[in-house]
This record gives sequence, C-alpha cells and structure tokens, in this order.
Amino acid sequence: MKYASARFDKAVELLTQVLTAPGAADGVIDRYFKAHRNMGSTDRRFAAATVYGCLRHRRELMAIASEVIKAPWSIDDSAMLVGMFLLRYEGWTADVFTPTVFADIVNNKPEAINNSGRNLLSQGDLLLQFDTRKLSAAEHLSLPDWLYQALNRQLSDVEIIDLVTSLNQPATVDLRVNLRHGSVEQLGRALLAEDIETMPTSISVCGLRRATRGPLQNTRAFKQGGFEFQDEGSQLISWLLQPQPDEFIVDYCAGAGGKTLHLADSMNNRGTILACDIAPRRLAQLKPRLVRAGIRNVVSQVLLPDGAALEVYQRTADGVLVDAPCSGTGTLRRSPDLRWRDIDLVTMQQQQLEILIEASELVKPGGRLVYATCSLLEEENQVVVAQFLARDARFAIDPLPRVNDDATQAALVGVDPALLDSLCQSGILQLWPHQHGTDGFFAQRLRRI
Repeated sequence: MKYASARFDKAVELLTQVLTAPGAADGVIDRYFKAHRNMGSTDRRFAAATVYGCLRHRRELMAIASEVIKAPWSIDDSAMLVGMFLLRYEGWTADVFTPTVFADIVNNKPEAINNSGRNLLSQGDLLLQFDTRKLSAAEHLSLPDWLYQALNRQLSDVEIIDLVTSLNQPATVDLRVNLRHGSVEQLGRALLAEDIETMPTSISVCGLRRATRGPLQNTRAFKQGGFEFQDEGSQLISWLLQPQPDEFIVDYCAGAGGKTLHLADSMNNRGTILACDIAPRRLAQLKPRLVRAGIRNVVSQVLLPDGAALEVYQRTADGVLVDAPCSGTGTLRRSPDLRWRDIDLVTMQQQQLEILIEASELVKPGGRLVYATCSLLEEENQVVVAQFLARDARFAIDPLPRVNDDATQAALVGVDPALLDSLCQSGILQLWPHQHGTDGFFAQRLRRI
C-alpha cells in the first residue's frame, strides 16, 4: 500500500499526543494538524480516522494483543494500538506492516526487520481469527468496567451491544438552521448550490444532517449566520424549555452558547436571555457567534463561587435551562476519549445536584425548569432529579402539554411515539444513539409551584 509506512508513523505520533496531552482529543488533533500544515487532506483524514478508531476499540484491541502477541509492550503503546486497529478493522495485511515498528513489536525483534512478513502474517491470522468470546463483556465492547456496570444496571445485554455498536460509529454532522434567516428547505438549497448535500433531521424541525463529512465554515450560509453546528438531540433540549418571545430565560450552564443561540432564535430575538457559566473563556466564545447570527437579546454573566452575581435575578425567570456538566457518556460517538477518563460518579452527582439547587432559585412561581445532561446514566439523571424533588417541595414534575400543531411532537409520533408519551406524561426526554440516531441526552421538565 503506497505511503503506508509514512501514514502509520503519523497516526502513531498523533495518537501518542492524544493519549498524553491534556484536553479533549478533538482539540489535540486540531492543534496537531495546524502544526503540520504540509499534510495532505487524505493523510489528515487517515490519521484522524485511525486515532478515533483506536480510541473506540482500545480495550478490545489490547485484550486481544495480550492473548496473541508475546512481546513486551505497554497498554498505552500507540504503535501497538494503531497496528492492531489497522489489522483488525481496516484490512491491512502483513506485507504492508513490514517496514513499520508494529512489525518489530509483533515479531519481538527490536532490530530492523528483513523479510519478516511471513512471521507477521502468521500472527495476523491469529489476531483476525481470535475468538472474542474469550474476552469479558466489557473488554469485548471496549468499555471501562465502571461504565459497563452502570449501563448493565439499566439495559439488557442485547441493548448494551446495540448501544455500543452505535457509539462506535462516527458521529453525524448536524446543523441547526437559524429560522430567522430562512427555512430548512432554503438552507438545504443554498448548501446544495455549493455541492453540499444535506437532509432534514427526523425529529428536530430546524435541523439538517450532512450526507458526508467535511468543513462547512467557509460556506456563504455559515458566514452569514444561516446555521450552527449542533447535534439533533441537543436541539431538542432547547425546544423542551418552550421559550416564548418577550420572556426572561436563563441558560445557567451556557458554555460556548450553542443552546443559548437556539433559545434566542426560538424567541425571535425578543425578550432577554441571560447566558451564565463559571468559565469566562467559554462565554467569550459566544460573542462572535451572537454577532454572526444577528442575535441581540442575550447578555452574559460569569458565575461566581458564592452565587452572589445572580442574587438580583432570584425568582424572576420564566424559564431556566440547566445543561449540567456530566460524564459525557452520551457523546462517545464524537468524543471516544471520554470513556477512558476517570469519572467519580458520586462527586459528579453531588455537583449536579448543587448546580440544580442554585439554578432553581432563579425560577419565578409558575416558571419552568429543565434539567439536562448528555449522559446515559441514571446516576446523573433520574437520581439527581429525585434527590432535588425530595428536598424542595416548591417544584414538581411538569409534563409537556400535548399540542396538535407542534411540528416536533408530530415528528416524534412518526419516530418514537413512546418518547412523546414519556414527555407528555412525566416530562422526561431520553434520547439514545442506537434508537434515535442522536447523541445521548436526558432532560426533565420541572415547574415551580
């Protein structure tokens, strides 16, 4: 395979940085490509896809290697991970690996290798034919034990397999159309004029899904504020709050403001939205996005540890959205590195409850409160809501009113009627990647009595 050795080496170098550098994988990859501007687009795609594949299948690959390859290597050996992934999932053959360090490892020869393809091919056959029934369930699914155990408390074995199969696929590229700038159909035609094919999302009425991956920031529609990048599931969280023009809405954990922008568009740029976050750097990213989208009804506020910054807003908000920090297990399609980070669910749960309590003080009597996470785990979702309601009798579950002419509710009838029933009976939105084709999300509607 032409350029195989060079591409292998770049993938190993990139994976090493992802495994050792602080921060999310996508940020590390972006910085690596900026530092290697001479890499062609094909080489970039190969390196990124290989690294993400290694992260998704990391535990399974290492478990198989431990059984088959009798050579010294470490669990974080990037060359071993890249070689195993390409051999098992991308169809690379022994002769392709011969000039790479992976051949050295497999054949247990630290010196340069000459004509060792036959030996590697023998090992390769063992790797490809390995009986994965020898692995534990968590190893086979390439999940850390804590995550497998948490999912196993909620789902059947078949459901876990379906879920992980979905999580191991690349994430979709979803766009949220700024409806103040034009309709979904109009944006679709505008992008098609630039040879970019999209299709409407199945549930969100303001979403488009791109058929293939590729940069869109240079399109005329993006520069003119026609759309934002936002997963379809994330779009439904803002919709669930049901913001109305002229209301006062608080986005309590706004981050860079993806949901803030959606709330503002839903309110037709009227009323006021207070976007809050503990990180000034994240809030600063919202400002240019507001300008590009033409949004003028958003003000931002950095949260202080003692909560004093928001005392003036207590009991004044018509609606408060709490998109709480979480394990991110619902986003493993696009952030597979999250599964290998140490997560303290007990501490996370306590933090989420504290945030929900603080934010609830902003809701006026009769006002709405939506608690949301991008987690799949009950410990961060239903349990937190139950703890909150047990300590604060001023709030109650708020079922979503069933409205015949609501386009999103009509879409849910066609996609998952049980999901709409859950919303209208208990105010719960639970999205699963393997069922709904979105990132995983949980949201609960509450109302201050």
